[in-house]
Amino acid sequence: MLFDHLHLLPRGALSSRLIPAIIATMVLLLTLGAAGAVAIDVSLSSFQAELSGRYTVELPATEIGGIDEEKIAEVVDLLAETQGVIAAEVVPAPTIERLLQPWLGGQAAMADLPLPVLIDIVATPGTALDTQGLATRIETIVKGARVEAAVESMDEIASLAEVIELAAYAIVALVAACLAAVIVFATRSGLAAHFGIIEIVHQIGAREAAIAREFERHFFLLGLVGGAIGVGLAGLIVFGLAQFAGSLDSPFLPSLNDLGAALVPLGAIPVAVAVLTTVTAGVTVGRSLRRLT
Repeated sequence: MLFDHLHLLPRGALSSRLIPAIIATMVLLLTLGAAGAVAIDVSLSSFQAELSGRYTVELPATEIGGIDEEKIAEVVDLLAETQGVIAAEVVPAPTIERLLQPWLGGQAAMADLPLPVLIDIVATPGTALDTQGLATRIETIVKGARVEAAVESMDEIASLAEVIELAAYAIVALVAACLAAVIVFATRSGLAAHFGIIEIVHQIGAREAAIAREFERHFFLLGLVGGAIGVGLAGLIVFGLAQFAGSLDSPFLPSLNDLGAALVPLGAIPVAVAVLTTVTAGVTVGRSLRRLT
């Protein structure tokens, strides 16, 4: 059976303290990378879902000469009568100024700038408005009006987020490969340190599989312990970051419930790491023993 073993290795062999520490450190990095990728995916999906069915009408200030309340009211009435539109609300000027402030500076810098009028539209769920046709109708009231779906403004951000997500998963794969390399090195070191015992046992009839199981059992336990420690530490870090992010009240950040549900599968990482270390050790021992025959 898998964990029937021959007690070939003395107690404390194969750096039983050092290897779990190395595994825990690498699993910590691996888990943080995976959690980061998941968080980006959940954030993007959540924000896109929130923006779905939202549209913005922009009335250029050059055409309305500051603020022409009558024309704005006409546009709002036109939107309210449009099929598929649930609500149309003019965005307050202070809100626009607050949005532009990071790029244009304080209120003094924006005092002489003609700011456009923005109207926020909420459409019926599942309804896609004809932005071009709607803009043409609005232009009969205000020249140069534009209508844009809120989700379209997220295209570049979504592309950037996808690149970052792929990079995070690439880091996860790289850390996993490095972890496998560490196990190969540790297994070969164990074989070299106990080569005399292993060679004698092998020569008197012990099968390669039985010897390999000794190492597999050893590295399974090391991988499981190190993986659990690494995931536990990563969980504490992610929880702290999630609590901090929750206090920011940013629309770009997902709710703690959504993020927590998406991160649940990462709890299986210790088992996956234990399997990886077991298989890597078994394959390494098998190849090394075949060279003796």
